[in-house]
Order: sequence, then C-alpha cells, then structure tokens
Amino acid sequence: MRKAIGTLVGKSVAGAVKLRGKSGGQAMPGLVVQKLVPGYLAAMLQQLPDGVVIITGTNGKTTTTKMAVELLRANGRRVLTNPTGSNLTRGIISSIAHQATPGGALPFDIAVFELDEAYARQFTDVVKPRFVLGLNASRDQLDRFGEVDTVARLISETMLSATEKIITNADDKRLSKAVAGARVPTAYFGVAPRLLKFFPRDDELVAVGGPEPTLEAARVLLDVELLAFKDAKATYRIGTEQCEATLQVTGQHNFQNAAAALALTQSILDKQVRPVYLVEQLEKVRPAFGRGQEFTLKDGSKLQLNLVKNPASFRQALASYARADVATMIAINDALADGRDMSWLWDIDFVSLQGQPVELTTGTRAVDMALRLQYDEVPVGAVEPKLEKALGMLLLLPRDKEIFASYTAMLKLHAILEREAGKTL
Repeated sequence: MRKAIGTLVGKSVAGAVKLRGKSGGQAMPGLVVQKLVPGYLAAMLQQLPDGVVIITGTNGKTTTTKMAVELLRANGRRVLTNPTGSNLTRGIISSIAHQATPGGALPFDIAVFELDEAYARQFTDVVKPRFVLGLNASRDQLDRFGEVDTVARLISETMLSATEKIITNADDKRLSKAVAGARVPTAYFGVAPRLLKFFPRDDELVAVGGPEPTLEAARVLLDVELLAFKDAKATYRIGTEQCEATLQVTGQHNFQNAAAALALTQSILDKQVRPVYLVEQLEKVRPAFGRGQEFTLKDGSKLQLNLVKNPASFRQALASYARADVATMIAINDALADGRDMSWLWDIDFVSLQGQPVELTTGTRAVDMALRLQYDEVPVGAVEPKLEKALGMLLLLPRDKEIFASYTAMLKLHAILEREAGKTL
C-alpha cells in the first residue's frame, strides 16, 4: 500500500508542477512524498533483485553515472537511475516515483544513483548499497561543507557502507587511505604516473611547484588504468587487457571518469564481459546534460556548454575546452545550489585565456568574475548580469561559442538553448 500511495502522490505532484510550467522542479515530488509517505524510499528499492549502486564524489558524478548506466544497459541490465542529476534524497524519490508503475512496482534489475556527498551518507542510513563508487574529494561549496577533509570524510563513510564492493580512485589519497581496512573488497581505478600532472589533486591546486610524482611501486594494483589520451582517443588497461577508445564524451577529466565507470561496471558484471566489448560500448555514450554538451544554433554555428563548480572542475574544463577560435562567455551564479561563497574563483589559473578576450561575463557574480579575469590580464568584452540577455548577445557573434557556467546558471542557459537552438548534437 505504501508503494502505491507514494507513487500516486509523486506522479500527481509532478503533473501539477508540469501543468504550472515550473522548470527546475524535479525534486518537488520527492519532497512531498518524503513528508507524506515515510518509508517509501526503502520499500521501493527493496524490490530490485540486484540492489543499489551509489556513485558519489565532488566532480564527475553525472557523467560517470551516465557511462555506467549505459554500459549496464548494453549488457542486458534494466537500470533505474536519476537521469536529471537531481542527486539529493528527494530527487531520488522523484525519479523513483516517475519511473514506477501506477501500482508502485519497479520494473528494473538494479538502481545506479549519483548522490550528493552529504546526502549519500544519509541515504545509506535508509538503504544499504551493494556497490559504492567514490570518485574524488576536493573543495566544493565552502559555505556548506567546509574544507576538503570534511568532504573526504563524508564520501569515505558512504564507501564503507557498501555491502559487496567499494570502487575508488587510487590517486586520491584521502579516499584510498580511508578504505584500506574496509570489510569488503576494493577495486581501484587511476591514471598512469606520467599522466598525474593532468589530474592535480586538491592540495596540489594551491601547491608551489606542481604535483609530486607518485611512484608506481607504491601504488595499489589498479583494476582499470588510463594509460594515454590524445584528442578524443584514450587507452585503458582493464585487468590484463589494453584497449583503445574513441569517446564522444570529451575532456581529459572525462577520460578519468570513464576509467571509474569501467571499474564499477566490471565489478557489477563480475568480469563476465570482456574489456574490449565494454570499451566498444563506452564509445557510444554521449555527453551528459550540460557537461560538454554541444548545441547546433540556428545560424549553423556550434555552442558548447560546460559546467564548472569548483577549482578542480573549472581548471579541468579550461584545460579541455578553452579555444582561441571561439567566443567565450563565463556565467557565475551564487544561489544556494551553487554555493554562496565564491572565493574559490581566486584558486583558478586563468592565464590560458590570455590573448583571447572573454566576450561576456554574466550571472549574479558577473562583476566578480570580470574582476578575477582582470587580475590574470584576461580582457572582458562586456559584463551583463542577466543570463538571458547575455546569451542573446553571445548568439549574435558570427562564430562558434563556448560557455563555462556554474550549476544554476547552466540549468537556465540549457533550458533557453534547448528552446532556441532547435537541436543538440
């Protein structure tokens, strides 16, 4: 009865939100169900024969979840997930109610959810996951989490709740050390030592002299290792097999995310699928919502939308996507979902943008962003706090475009682009 009632409430609220034309209301149905139907989440997920998988960490959750889900589906698993990236408990409940039958049944084998670092720990008090993937720990939303040790502790506690296996990043010492005494096995992913300079850990973002080399002899045995990458091609060692992939999901950070997804999928499938087939399936995965996603505009030009939300993600986005031949806009908001403390903008090195103007800064922190760029001698063409107006100005420029946007700015810009662009690539 609880399952049917909760599902009916969730679907009804979702229908009402849609009827009123409200955008960004993905979590509202789950919030109402939480209040009115206690125990709905656990009751629903107990139906899944293959249990629950959690993916958490500071950066890469949405893309890694999409990769893992599509790999599992390619191998015959019916996967329940939260495709909108709404990763608090209420967002998960909304997704469950939406995908359940009217009677409250879940026609799926397994659930793979991305979860916010703090809410993941709360989720595991209600539902015990079989597998937990911990991606990384870095500074994010300082007003909410505090320093990186707090983030690492939350992620580590979630990983230690796994009942079957933990999967984590061997190159993130905070996370790899935390699971050293875990009561369940751990699978590790990582990058070749010579590639570590492309993936600085949080402490190294503010260190003088760059990252310290990691000695290969001192590392744990990696289940999946990123060996090389160039343009859209990446080479992985999965177990004893070496495989090359040409990915549609570009950006050096996403090559690392793919290693995580491969390690997780190998664990869930219990290595029953040869690595070469997994990599072939990985090549078909397209960019996730707002994460390097490209739009074709009405004038035939292309626009790429890139989410940036902390020093690590912004640096990786600049390294992967910044180009001199495109018109660039940076959109920074400071809403609650972005984090109100934007001091992290000063921990980013913008010198890669020198010599090419940033056409516009926009969002509630448009002025702050322009000031930050000025300190790195990056020229700014215009400051326009209103997102829609700034986007309209950008779209008038007769060449390809790119936008680096914080979370809530990305959501609004994405909605406008879907309406105006006509189609996505």
